[in-house]
Amino acid sequence: METTARGDVPKTLQTIAYISIPNSADLEFLLWDLQDAIAAYAQLSGTTLPRPIDLKADNADGVADGIVLGINDAFDDEAMIAVEQILDRLGIAKARVYVIVLAGSEDAERAHETAVRLHRACRLRDLSWCGGVVVCAGSGIAALRHSPRMGLLRRPFSEAMDKLVGAVRMGCSVEHAQRLGGGNAVNVNVDGMVCAEPAVPAPIWRGVLKRLGARAQSDI
Repeated sequence: METTARGDVPKTLQTIAYISIPNSADLEFLLWDLQDAIAAYAQLSGTTLPRPIDLKADNADGVADGIVLGINDAFDDEAMIAVEQILDRLGIAKARVYVIVLAGSEDAERAHETAVRLHRACRLRDLSWCGGVVVCAGSGIAALRHSPRMGLLRRPFSEAMDKLVGAVRMGCSVEHAQRLGGGNAVNVNVDGMVCAEPAVPAPIWRGVLKRLGARAQSDI
């Protein structure tokens, strides 16, 4: 993976922004899962959590050490403009940029194309692209919110997300965090992304999400 020197040098992140573009239940769930895991590991290790920054707020000062973008692979020019506006505000802090890409199908090709665009945008702004996770779950993954994090349905995504957790906690790229932690970085692709797929065949997966989604709606 090609990274800037800063992306391969650990840095304690004091502030971090979590942003989903567009706003959706699935992306919010994935960002919530990441934040929840970061908080759990911080509590276990007795370390301080990065302070969350709301870059969308009108009174936000625009300074964050790191940012995690939650996006889907239906990434059009309008979404790219919104992301670029956010990245432009991060230049002063030389922020670390991470991403969670939700793939609309089991095919991750479009998601990786999206990662390439974001990687390029970071390089143009001298920001540290640090990679992230491609979640090949399709729509409806928010229905897993109450499923066990390391149960059959969530485990592949949780294990991939934990690689991102490690990178954010170390303040470096996903690939470099794997190497520093003694893990295997072979599953990190050239753009620094780890791909997570369901543990069950696609037809079963779609049926499970549909059933869980319907149950969640009936409980409202």
